[in-house]
Amino acid sequence: MTEKDDTTTDLRAEEFDRAAVETVLAAGDWAGWDDLLEWLRTDGPGVPELAPGALRGIRQDAERACAKGFPLPRDPDHLYAVLRGQHRARAQD
Repeated sequence: MTEKDDTTTDLRAEEFDRAAVETVLAAGDWAGWDDLLEWLRTDGPGVPELAPGALRGIRQDAERACAKGFPLPRDPDHLYAVLRGQHRARAQD
């Protein structure tokens, strides 16, 4: 497998759906990305509804959104759209 193929495989393993994002958003009253990211790193791995690959993908895309200065959406559809946009951008890096 080439290096590019390895990257593509990794991205597929980190796919997540709207239900996973809704689970993350419903897990707390997040003051901002930092609170959300802390939860993803500490408590998120213990949530049975979140597969490890989905959790990793959400965390990576949330880190990227935070670094780019996006406000944290409170709506699951909007948060999903922001995270998916970061996921696509990461795939092109």
